[in-house]
Amino acid sequence: MTLHRRRPGIAVLALLSALALPARAEVLEQILVHVNGRIVTQSQLDDRVRAVLAEAPPDLDQGRRDDIRRAALKELVDESLLEDRARDLDLVATDAEVEEQVKHLKEQNGIASEEEFVRALAASSLTPARLREQLKRTSTIQRVVGREVNSRVDLSDDALRLVYERQKETWAVPEKVRVSEILVNAGPGAEEKAREAASLAKGGAKFEDVVVRFSDSPTRSKGGDMGTFGRGELAAALDAVAFSLAAGGVSDPIETKSGWHVLKVVEKVPAGYRPFAEAKGEILRREQETQFQKKLAEYVEKLKGEAIIKYSDEARALMPKP
Repeated sequence: MTLHRRRPGIAVLALLSALALPARAEVLEQILVHVNGRIVTQSQLDDRVRAVLAEAPPDLDQGRRDDIRRAALKELVDESLLEDRARDLDLVATDAEVEEQVKHLKEQNGIASEEEFVRALAASSLTPARLREQLKRTSTIQRVVGREVNSRVDLSDDALRLVYERQKETWAVPEKVRVSEILVNAGPGAEEKAREAASLAKGGAKFEDVVVRFSDSPTRSKGGDMGTFGRGELAAALDAVAFSLAAGGVSDPIETKSGWHVLKVVEKVPAGYRPFAEAKGEILRREQETQFQKKLAEYVEKLKGEAIIKYSDEARALMPKP
């Protein structure tokens, strides 16, 4: 049995989403990085890399595996910086809050007894103590990120409208045309029949009546209505004529492999832009992610500039070359 957790919101660091943080070692082991008063160990790095590779394709080349290892080390250093900042701001999650999360996990997964809880955790190579440690660490980092990073993300209407204006071409809507048709299937006398239909439609007869009388198209039951099209969406011969006619205009017969067509332009929709009100939701979703990641990176870099970070030779060898 595997415990299921609700997906975290934007305030949760992506690097913590798997909640696969290692337990603090109880024996002496190799220290890779000192981050102020905290340490990043070899086993922590190995556990983080193992968790990532478990979700990755099995045939990754060595270069990609090295990239994953470098990224994992950076994540562990970043997390240590955020934990340190949380301590300075007195934002460390309390044991009572952790117990409330454990209670919620049990309820969410229908676990009634402590024995069942232990068995469920064992399936994910966890113990209750290790889970509590992970929950406390994750909640602590979420707190500091929520206070120090989310508050810097500007998702006001004014900010979103500025993004809309900067990326205006993203929301461009091409010219479109709504057309109705009369189709006379290919065969003897088809062209003459189509010309008679076009003459009647141009002479003032109701187009829908001419459709009923002459058209062989499946659109006959809808008064010939074909729908709305952008440039290039109709057959080339029809497309050229449809976009050359004015609204209300009726074409001469047009030959295609299907037969002879007479088109009427019901409506022309000029090129323009989707209004801000329609684009706002998509802009908001994108800005939530991009602004958050940008502000988070800036904040972590600021913490690094104020921190004392010492890398071992082994850790330094993993870091990207300047």
